[in-house]
Amino acid sequence: MSRRSWLRPALTALVALGLVGVTASGALAQPPPNDDFDNAIVIAGLPFTDTQDTSEATAAPDDPEPSCVGTSHTVWYALTPSTDVTVTANTFGSDYDTTLSVWTGTRGALAEVACNDDFESLQSKVSFDAAAGVTAFLMVGTFFDSPGGSLVLSVDELVAAPNDDFDDATVITALPFTDDVSTTQATTAADDPDCFGMGHTVWYSFTPTAGMTVQADTFGSDYDTTLSVYTGTRGSLTQIACNDNFAFSQSSRARFNATAGTTFFIMVGSFDETEGGELLLRVRVIPPPVVLGVTIDPSGSVDRNGVATIHGTVTCSREASGISMFGTLRQQVGKRVSVGSFGGTIDCSGPTAWSAAVIGETGTYRRGSAQATVGLTFFDEEREEEVRARASRLVQLRS
Repeated sequence: MSRRSWLRPALTALVALGLVGVTASGALAQPPPNDDFDNAIVIAGLPFTDTQDTSEATAAPDDPEPSCVGTSHTVWYALTPSTDVTVTANTFGSDYDTTLSVWTGTRGALAEVACNDDFESLQSKVSFDAAAGVTAFLMVGTFFDSPGGSLVLSVDELVAAPNDDFDDATVITALPFTDDVSTTQATTAADDPDCFGMGHTVWYSFTPTAGMTVQADTFGSDYDTTLSVYTGTRGSLTQIACNDNFAFSQSSRARFNATAGTTFFIMVGSFDETEGGELLLRVRVIPPPVVLGVTIDPSGSVDRNGVATIHGTVTCSREASGISMFGTLRQQVGKRVSVGSFGGTIDCSGPTAWSAAVIGETGTYRRGSAQATVGLTFFDEEREEEVRARASRLVQLRS
């Protein structure tokens, strides 16, 4: 039998067992059409949206290395505007960890214009100025060597923020509130107030129906922001709060007590008239202070080994987790004093029973009265303040 003859039935058997890498259609998955720089998809007009499966995308040896992150599985797009324009592009809606960078120049000699990784979750967003007649190349990749997936790329012209002027302040109707807007094209009015500069300002207004503590922040923005709060009228504003570089970052945060029926104006600007960027503003209510309470039951118990057990209840005005509890139990027995201490943590979401076994450190406990003291300490991260509660009473220890 010839070699070709005996190979044919063997190959047939392998195919039947699914051991040969041929799909039903006889074709392997292919890289996307814009996998290579030379095959960049041309963006003919704005707005523009494209979807691609980048699972099989590759990286060319001369793909540039973005300054903000390593990248792989790249695909390319090209935009040549007929007039000067500010452009924004994002990968929101994609199902994998993307990177997005913008370049000008020629293959092998590209200059980076913008770069972003993880603007919103695992997706990317950039804004850049595109000059008339100059081709801007957009490269979408994966975070380092992570896999590709379903890409959604959106590209559009960036126009001035609708709330660029005080008179056009965005009205916040309910909290929590979030806004994502570019301030690159925002301007400064002659009567804008000053808070560490007043560049590229945008405005918001909020009129609460009830008194509350409000927090506004720019965490997640990609430029050096300032944040200030005012009451009054245009040209006659009173500053309530002003912040720059909260916690040594480029983002800002302000808290203020808002009274019902009063309109509060929030101004976000860039530090010392530096460039604007992608603003992410969040405004929310800070909950009222936690009120803690603790009680001690009038009776407890003592076992044959002289270990006492006392009980009580912890109360809280709102949920509080990780409350530190500490206390002592002191009993006079003739000329001898038995003293013991106890401690631990407790979570409270309503009236919560507590119990503590106390071992005397200077002697065992006996039946009779003992002085119990218990204290609570809780750090309220929402309000950034410590809350305490304390109780003391005589407890009758019984067998």
